[in-house]
Amino acid sequence: MDYPAYVTDTAYRYDGSFQGFLCCVFESFARHELPAAIHPPEEGQTSLFGAREIPTDPRRAGRVAAALHRLGTPVERCVTSGFLADEAGKDLTLLHFLRLCFAQGPSAFWRMGDAPVAQAQALARRVDGEAGKYIEFLRFEEHGGMLGSIIHPRNRILPLLRGHFCSRLPDEEFVIFDATHGMALLCRGGRVQYLRMERFAPPPDGEEDAWKRLWQRFFHALTIEERRNERCQRTHAPKRYWQDMCEMAPEGRGQKSTTHPAEDMV
Repeated sequence: MDYPAYVTDTAYRYDGSFQGFLCCVFESFARHELPAAIHPPEEGQTSLFGAREIPTDPRRAGRVAAALHRLGTPVERCVTSGFLADEAGKDLTLLHFLRLCFAQGPSAFWRMGDAPVAQAQALARRVDGEAGKYIEFLRFEEHGGMLGSIIHPRNRILPLLRGHFCSRLPDEEFVIFDATHGMALLCRGGRVQYLRMERFAPPPDGEEDAWKRLWQRFFHALTIEERRNERCQRTHAPKRYWQDMCEMAPEGRGQKSTTHPAEDMV
């Protein structure tokens, strides 16, 4: 089935949520148009032309989500992961990809010669790859009976970490703070929430500091100085992750943060 559309000078503006993005997709099909750009709130106006506000309508978003699900897991996973990329223009890239998939069917996902497919899959690979690294390198500290971790990802990967750590730590309360984007994943009392946070800095804990020093000594005791190869080490554990690894990161986190509940995700 073909879905013809004309290119318009109008940009779409939406609330930054995934439901809001799906409403932008709905608007594009309903108007038979391709917008000049799609802007979440954190992106400023990048065009001299007008902008149209796209309200978030759960009914419209649900219709697009159901159609997306029918395209199959590869397409659905590509869009949901790609949406988490912190990259300007990613929304328009995903819209072009979705229009191609809706027009040509699930097989469009494998047509890497088409620019929208290659670009959308590149977005998803970067996000999934970073999430995989943090699943491997994320370190928790215990303060007041709760586990906590601070990370500095390039992309908004907390939703991709949720399933792994909630299943691996079903009986624990924990928080993972994304310092880059000011968001946290909180698991407490059997509920999972995303919180907006300015910073996360639990008060000093002597017992936790002692365990951290013990782990650092163990880590360095295993090091064979004559065989140290930092270039190889950076290949397996890229240096930008080191600040979030207790055996390499500096101690001290400042003062305790203030938090603002954003949205229940359960």
